[in-house]
Amino acid sequence: MFSILFFEIQHELRKRLSFLSIALYIFSVTYLLYFLMNTQGALVKLEVKFWNVMFWMIIIFSIIQNCISQFSRDSQDLYYYYYTIVRPEAFIFGKICYGILYAIVLNLIAYFTFSLWFGSPVANFGLFLVAILVSSISFSILFTVTTAISRGLQNNGILTAVLGFPLSIPLITLVARIAREAFFTSPSDQFLINLSILLGFDLLLLALALILYPYIWRE
Repeated sequence: MFSILFFEIQHELRKRLSFLSIALYIFSVTYLLYFLMNTQGALVKLEVKFWNVMFWMIIIFSIIQNCISQFSRDSQDLYYYYYTIVRPEAFIFGKICYGILYAIVLNLIAYFTFSLWFGSPVANFGLFLVAILVSSISFSILFTVTTAISRGLQNNGILTAVLGFPLSIPLITLVARIAREAFFTSPSDQFLINLSILLGFDLLLLALALILYPYIWRE
């Protein structure tokens, strides 16, 4: 697992093209939203809930783009090499760990970019960091697993969307509810409930990855 994680980090540090392109995507889309909303006068009474919705929509599409590029850049010969030296469980968990680290960085970049153009409604930054952490874990597990499965079935982009989209709806709903707690100085009673549900969903996805991916790996 750690060898896959370190390999992905070293590869990204050498190339940096994928990271820079996604960072540019976040900056460009955020500025475009700011420009369009400013010209329409929508920034005058921009509610916190709209800030929250726009933020997480950009995050989820950025993570999808990263997961697809992460698997598509590896050749079939490299996957044959992986097959001979690592177990499928170690391979998928290494990819997930790399995706989590990558998603945390993307979340922070998106937050500071949003704060630059739209300001920051966050009143409790500690809770928002919790939201960033759990969202990075959730989205990375979901889209790494679905992209890995679709990569194994030689139908990368289409199957990722088909498998990932229905499952992303409850995930992004829970993440948005958890992040909304950071707009107040203290969390409500629903915070721990939503957090527990989200972590339980993550454990379920990990279990499915552990069960399903070895079958795809042998193909």
